[in-house]
Amino acid sequence: MMREIHNSSLPGTRGTYGYIQGALQPDFTLANWDYEHGYFDCMLDEQGMVYLRLPVKVLQGELDSPDAWLEMGTPFVIKHVYQTGVEQDLVNASVASAMVNQFQEPVDKDAEVEDRWMKQAEQVVKHVEAILE
Repeated sequence: MMREIHNSSLPGTRGTYGYIQGALQPDFTLANWDYEHGYFDCMLDEQGMVYLRLPVKVLQGELDSPDAWLEMGTPFVIKHVYQTGVEQDLVNASVASAMVNQFQEPVDKDAEVEDRWMKQAEQVVKHVEAILE
């Protein structure tokens, strides 16, 4: 289940893709995007199941262009539970899990987001707010 972070000053924040993307590196990557909107994702757990998402919509230009103007939306946390199996026997299960997970459907793509992930996400959001001020 998606859980929004309501006490954030990020919604309505505007800037160019180049500025926002540069400020969020290396912790965030652009995901699930097209030329009109997308998400900057930050993995919160080592298994690649819990993500902080910062939604953005394009006001002018195309999203992957450094000079495109973006507006941020309400941040939220999602949790996807993936099937486990053979990769758990590998030395680096988190890397193997991420490699396998990208090719399979989650068992539960709307899993309950525990409070500990929300607290961690809120700390990351506060850091992002400070960077983008």
